[in-house]
Amino acid sequence: MWLLSDEILEKISRDLSELYERAERAAERIEGKWIEMPESIECSACGVDGSRGVERLSGAVLYSISAVSVGDEIREMGEITTLRPHTNVEERIRLHMHTSEFRLGSLAEDELVLIDGSLRGAFVRPAAFTDDPSKLRECYELECFVEDFLEVLDRQIEVLETDLRKGMAKKNYLLTREELFRRMEEGYRRGKGSIEDLMILFEYIEYLHALNRLLEKNAVFFAKTFYTHEFDEEVTDVAVLHLSSLKQFGCAKQAYFPFRARINKTLPWFVKEFRDRFENLFKDFNSAFVRFEEGGNIYIIETPLKIDDELLGKLKSLEVHGYPLPLIHAHRLAKIKRAEMKKAMESLFASVESRFDFLLRSGRDVIEG
Repeated sequence: MWLLSDEILEKISRDLSELYERAERAAERIEGKWIEMPESIECSACGVDGSRGVERLSGAVLYSISAVSVGDEIREMGEITTLRPHTNVEERIRLHMHTSEFRLGSLAEDELVLIDGSLRGAFVRPAAFTDDPSKLRECYELECFVEDFLEVLDRQIEVLETDLRKGMAKKNYLLTREELFRRMEEGYRRGKGSIEDLMILFEYIEYLHALNRLLEKNAVFFAKTFYTHEFDEEVTDVAVLHLSSLKQFGCAKQAYFPFRARINKTLPWFVKEFRDRFENLFKDFNSAFVRFEEGGNIYIIETPLKIDDELLGKLKSLEVHGYPLPLIHAHRLAKIKRAEMKKAMESLFASVESRFDFLLRSGRDVIEG
């Protein structure tokens, strides 16, 4: 058994003491800036969340995506597909999940659309994406390809909306996974190029197309976990805000703290070139730390909307135990859908022809039994 030494305990205690002192100094600099939470204002809202599951097999990467929105009605979509080429797997699957979430939110008809996650984080470029299209331009009629791709994407959203109304949104909706994309790739090709770079580019186009459509709505992003440093470069904002609330109110009171986030929103070349198709990505957005329940957690909200008593009153009307009920329901339903999608994938494995068995083996079989 590993025993905790006095030296380690002293070191941790010293570190915590230094952080506490820094947090106190930072809290003094922002004292009095919390705004008490207003009275509730009734409104309609939907919460959007998603989940994903991945099977890394010997000959394929098979994965599932589910996205749900819960408001006046429940909408859900499920996708099972393969990933090719087998590069940047986790990041590309995560991007696919968020694309589905944003599309679902963009089709909501509620007054507010609540998204689980960070709007600031939504603008962070995928690590695999390069913003230099010169090599792809040598191999493809790239601008024409992108322009036509965006037209097809708009029609793809119409197909999704129709399927959602019927409760039948259970197929692949990511255009870069479709045979149509392969045909377009062949049609615009004028030399030998990297299909990997092309796929990453167009998956990112789909993602930002979906985010742009979502931001046409009254979208509010909720970040539950964050390690931001708006007030001190070493101490987390939550620590500073907790102390500032105690200084201002004498307790961890229901309140909100608007702030201007420090963000470097660098938009890729295709957004600038086709600006009229991505206008909402150029909007400024507002941020606030919020606590809806006395003694409860602090969250960050990010939205293009004005953050004031009216918006916070509407959000307060939705909270249960300090968090919006539509997002709680969406999260729970997304977990259920993930389990359903896992069973669907297992059923798929059992149904394919035996000659494909070698493609569906997993290197983990020997240790998982």
